[in-house]
Amino acid sequence: MKPQHFITLLLFISGWFVYEVFRPFMQDIAIAVLLMFATLGISKYVRHHFDKRWQISTIMSLLLGIMFFGPLVYMINAIAVMVTHIDPIAIHELVVKTADYLQGISLPYDFMARFNIDTDAIHSTLSNLFSEESIRKYLKHTLSFFGSMATQSAVFFKDMVLILIFYFFAYYYGEKIGPFIKRILPLDTAQTQLLFNELSNSMGVVFFSILATAIFEGTLFAIVVLFFGLDAILLGILYGFASLVPVIGGALMWVPTSIYLWVTQGSTPALVVAIYSIVVISVVADTFIKPIIIREIDQKMLKETNALNEMLVFFSIIAGLTTYGFWGMIIGPAITTVFIAILKLYVQFQTGSKSPLKEFR
Repeated sequence: MKPQHFITLLLFISGWFVYEVFRPFMQDIAIAVLLMFATLGISKYVRHHFDKRWQISTIMSLLLGIMFFGPLVYMINAIAVMVTHIDPIAIHELVVKTADYLQGISLPYDFMARFNIDTDAIHSTLSNLFSEESIRKYLKHTLSFFGSMATQSAVFFKDMVLILIFYFFAYYYGEKIGPFIKRILPLDTAQTQLLFNELSNSMGVVFFSILATAIFEGTLFAIVVLFFGLDAILLGILYGFASLVPVIGGALMWVPTSIYLWVTQGSTPALVVAIYSIVVISVVADTFIKPIIIREIDQKMLKETNALNEMLVFFSIIAGLTTYGFWGMIIGPAITTVFIAILKLYVQFQTGSKSPLKEFR
């Protein structure tokens, strides 16, 4: 056996064992590296004021923790505190009050006759749904849900800590590892740089677009719920994350908030929150203002970007969320970006052209 073949075999065997050792942390490591690529634009400004690697790594880790993980930690802590102060009796009274209100609704006779609505059947169904036995089951399932959510929150918090640690080391050793990876890849300098640039630019656009959208829409929702004495910070953070969910988005927050206000404070606050969320946030902010924010990020913060087409990014986020859960919004666009970059290299090899493929921009 030739020495180079033997070394290659040893490399694959040792690489497999390394993967087995680090397999429980592979997703956290991958997310940390992707976040490093996404925030390279910010690190350029940090490097103007600091030149030591540990300083840059520490500052970038602190910034990521504050702007991305800080709200998550606050949200988890606020929900945990809320769960410990849950009063089953108060919840029971609220459910009974809601049931009485729904059962007391009487529809117009013409409306009921036109659609052949049996009011007796409706009231019978509501009585079964909101019977004392059913309410006990609802409370039991609710408490069980909060218990499982607390367990998942602990796991999520552990992942956040690991991601921050790996993110620190990704920046600290990135300047050494990057050139080494470029050197061992069987590509020329321009082609390797294309892969790195595509990943960095596209991840930067995705990351800052997600962050700007969550902060902007969450702040708008926090403003309106503040007027009605609710926890504006918690609800704003929750709305910010809900706005990242495609299609239904913020409705995950404003619908239950409106229902809660309807039951506790009357119809006026509930209608104000619902109309404000639909008109100001969903229509004005989401349809008209958000694209302007994303375009400004694209043009000013990432001037040299060759980012993916907006629709391709949108569907890659949906697919990522469906497949990988919360972190899929980072992993989905990254996988798509790498695929498109490799596709560009493939076209270059096939055609002999040095110009990048532009169809997916």
